[in-house]
Amino acid sequence: MTLKSNKSESVSPFAAFETMNSCRTPLSDLYLEQLLLSKGKSEGFTPTHDSMAQDVYSNGSANSSPYMNGNSKEHEAQSVKKVRLVTFQKNSSEPMGITLKLNEKGRCVIGRILHGGMIHKQGSLHVGDEILEINGNSVVNQTVEELQLLLKDMKGTVSLQVQSSSRCNMYMRAQFDYDPRKDDLIPCKEAGLKFKTGDILRIISKDDPNWWQGSVENSSLPPGLLPSPELQEWYDPFIHSGRDSCEHLGFWFKMTAQHTSVTSDIFDRLDLVSYEEVVQLPAFNRKTLVLLGANGVGRRHIKSSLVTKHEDKFAYPIPHTSRPAKKGEEDGESYYFISHEDMAKNISSNEFLEYGSFQGAMFGTKLETIREINQERGKIAVVDIEPQALKILRTAEFASLVVFIASESLKRIQKESDLLQTAYGHWFDLTLVNNEVEETVQKLVEAIESACTTPQWVPVSWVY
Repeated sequence: MTLKSNKSESVSPFAAFETMNSCRTPLSDLYLEQLLLSKGKSEGFTPTHDSMAQDVYSNGSANSSPYMNGNSKEHEAQSVKKVRLVTFQKNSSEPMGITLKLNEKGRCVIGRILHGGMIHKQGSLHVGDEILEINGNSVVNQTVEELQLLLKDMKGTVSLQVQSSSRCNMYMRAQFDYDPRKDDLIPCKEAGLKFKTGDILRIISKDDPNWWQGSVENSSLPPGLLPSPELQEWYDPFIHSGRDSCEHLGFWFKMTAQHTSVTSDIFDRLDLVSYEEVVQLPAFNRKTLVLLGANGVGRRHIKSSLVTKHEDKFAYPIPHTSRPAKKGEEDGESYYFISHEDMAKNISSNEFLEYGSFQGAMFGTKLETIREINQERGKIAVVDIEPQALKILRTAEFASLVVFIASESLKRIQKESDLLQTAYGHWFDLTLVNNEVEETVQKLVEAIESACTTPQWVPVSWVY
């Protein structure tokens, strides 16, 4: 059977979540500063134990912000914001490892803290913090260059009055592997961030059009530079390697898709693979279990075994067909029988997840049958689909868990499996090798249960 997918709009079940904002800080010359820091020594930087990061509040008992005006509403707003007094000893001319900038209101804030520098090791300052005073002197009417030079030349006790920022972070799921040591475009390989497909990246800054700054979540790796989506799309290996793999991939999909527009869609998606913005949600129930894999890896056997063994949790959507019912066939058992005219009409109305034809009859899976499994029966719908239908199910409405059934090292299906992994691997939540069906079924059940008990990273479009 040959299949194609339809588009469907979805409604997010997470509408109660507030909009997530992203904080942006500048990136220029980061690699130069890291090189300078790597050559310095930090012995001369000694924080005082009893005066570091002393917290005070601008309630009249501490020096007020130089930007406050007693007659303005801004004064009222700032009077409840936390102000910190950060004191440390600086016994050399070594750079502190911070970059100052003026924000949109013309105030002096910390634009960047370099990993491994003095301030990073101390941990008392954060990107976005506003500098109010340096050693009791207001920073008003001084340029960033003047203040940066002042901090560099200071020795002895340094006291900073700082107003804390309410900074946040943006998180992205990497959709490609990246090794800065193999990147000839990065300004400084030592400043790069290594990551692999599926890693969650905390984006600290994305102001630079080419190089973002970020870190790998739950990793000991230091923050570093990573290519922006625009840069990644420009020199993606697929685009600059003659696209031999893509052409082969396109040829394969022409064998399984009714229309070549599907192939064009795949090319478009490949060109845009870079990062996917994600947000972490508390544990929640997945509604759909999607099985992907090359022909011959046993997806249908796995699906049947899973539903038979755990019929209280899983069900698969019964397909619709335009062929006449055979003797003894009941509508709604193996198929829903529908006229060719009505099925064509439903296809035009985008009511099918995917559909195709076989021996003159039309077959397809209706989205409504999946919804019925989720909403009326309270079960998880199990589907084994062609990959071009993935974009419909990877939505908040269907809250899918995508599992790739990899090849069992059989040469005849290994190539197809590799092509699938190359094209869609960045959307896989789990990859399994089906060596034994019972073991595979157990791992699928464990994966579903894990999603119900642990926080989940999901596309931000599922929430907002």
